[in-house]
Amino acid sequence: MQFIGLGLLLIVIWYGFQDRSGAIISAFDPHALVMVVVGSLSAVTMSSTPQHLLRTFLSLGELVPGVRRFARRTKQLEKDREALCALWRDGKRNAAVDHAEKSGSDVIRKMLELLMSRSPSEASAKVFLELRHGEIAQWQPAVHNWEMLSKLGPSFGMVGTITGMISLFKNMTSSNMNIGSSMSLALLATLYGVAFGAGIAGPISHFLNQLLDDRLGCLELCERSVNEIVALAER
Repeated sequence: MQFIGLGLLLIVIWYGFQDRSGAIISAFDPHALVMVVVGSLSAVTMSSTPQHLLRTFLSLGELVPGVRRFARRTKQLEKDREALCALWRDGKRNAAVDHAEKSGSDVIRKMLELLMSRSPSEASAKVFLELRHGEIAQWQPAVHNWEMLSKLGPSFGMVGTITGMISLFKNMTSSNMNIGSSMSLALLATLYGVAFGAGIAGPISHFLNQLLDDRLGCLELCERSVNEIVALAER
């Protein structure tokens, strides 16, 4: 992945110095946009494993209504927790077992095992600590990559600005005085970099981090429920 990222970075730098004599000056400049987006992705690619990079792009599905699997599973986990606890408190142990098996959730099955064995709080703390670490290991790299993109966007906007200024000075010494195109690249690259970092990547990282916090909070409620039920049973 490091070689792929380095190759993309070199392509971005090379692309920044390509001839723009026929470029149309407008608010949308694909040249500047490619430099910012592809440049930022090249840096993330160099710092990621293939699995983490794939997870970074798949996490975009959480922004699409109807595809939000992670958020939907968190809500379902909360419903299954409430149902399991209600069945267990009512003494419907067989129904609780059936519910845990039908849920298909490892967390609910772990809760059932802890309840059936009347595990002390130390044992449940160890189980749920492992579950939380698993969730963090799975989703934190994607959150980290989007946070990195929010910081790299403006930086690669500056790369576009620098290449645009170099082209501007180059045009000043040639007969083809295409100064406007170079200035357009220099200014729009900075604009796109700030917009991509602060307006897209930053909010995405915050949103995904909130989803992860919701899942960790739900796991904490599961652990607390187990401890409360076991404590009541021992009185």
